[in-house]
Amino acid sequence: MHKKKIAFIGIKSLPAKAGVDAVVEKIVNRFDRERFEPIVYVSKAEVPPEVNYPGVRLVRITTLPGKYFRATSLFLFAALHALFRGDYDLINVHSVETCFVLPILRLRYRVVSTAHGLLSQEPAELSKWGWARPLLRLTEVPFMSLSNARTSVSKPDKIYLESRYNKPVEYLPIGIDELKPDVQRARDFLAGHGLEPNGYMIFTAGRVVPRKGAHFVLEALQGMDENEKLLILGDTSHVPEYTRQLNELADERTVFGGFIADKSLLFGLVYLSKLFVFPTTYEAMAATLLEVAALRTPLIASDIPENREVLPDQATFFKSADVADLRTKLRWALAHPEELKGLTDRAYQWVSENYRWPVVIGRYEQLYDQWTGGADGRTALRGTVAGGE
Repeated sequence: MHKKKIAFIGIKSLPAKAGVDAVVEKIVNRFDRERFEPIVYVSKAEVPPEVNYPGVRLVRITTLPGKYFRATSLFLFAALHALFRGDYDLINVHSVETCFVLPILRLRYRVVSTAHGLLSQEPAELSKWGWARPLLRLTEVPFMSLSNARTSVSKPDKIYLESRYNKPVEYLPIGIDELKPDVQRARDFLAGHGLEPNGYMIFTAGRVVPRKGAHFVLEALQGMDENEKLLILGDTSHVPEYTRQLNELADERTVFGGFIADKSLLFGLVYLSKLFVFPTTYEAMAATLLEVAALRTPLIASDIPENREVLPDQATFFKSADVADLRTKLRWALAHPEELKGLTDRAYQWVSENYRWPVVIGRYEQLYDQWTGGADGRTALRGTVAGGE
């Protein structure tokens, strides 16, 4: 039986470090390898030649230097490679902002596009994109008009896009698997950083950038006399000036633990914490919320619509970007462990019943089958770019 070749454009690395990359990693690991062959475009700088990923063909792309050009050049060169050197049945483009390459891809291929949030919707004062931010909204146009099928991991984003462009977008949330925290290694890590199990609050992010809100937690902690420890985990190299701000805000109660690539260790550190703080100001759908709930760790999260969509009334919420309200909710949570446990139990049950990867992956497979259903899944060159339906 002919395996359908599905190419993925829109991520930077496998193994995944964070965000969109982690979702693509789940898809290519879980879909039916008897029917589909995954080809994933990645950055040569982040995935050196000696790194292999079993069962996945990696196409490494050389990128241009610079904050604004690394990702842009990766996705552009990946699209050109697919056009002139690829031989795929379908391409799955991830992230709306990657969809500037659709006019190239649609010359030859059918495309399923997946939205992982809208960077144009980030609060301007917390966006790392500066002058380029207004350009991000323009990528919504090819996403909506040139994709054969459109999906979104965020229900609020789905509603926004459908109302603005009057075309359908399917809601396909992130799923959750059984997590396996490495508690013993987590204990060793904590001992090495002067922390004790259940003796610290935790903040994690793959990339510690302004919209993730770590500074709100540090500012809230500044106004608290309680001797509460805070462990901050994640890659702080992406916005150096923001990292300097965090270091200035931190006091002796704060421990910066760096980026933890090992998921089992990371889950162990979350599992052993007394409270997980999730102050993000914008998110599409955060796998972090599902993971924290699945680990039965108490949670305080910003009240943005995307977070409330995931856990409608199974977490403690504070007003987004409001340091005073966050401080109030932190004090309440630390003083009411029994009430917090009730919320934690409800969150675990809710996530277990409503967010499962097998269901999500099955729908992706249906989309791949739908758009590769003919004798040849590729779209022939007709002199004009296809209209997207």
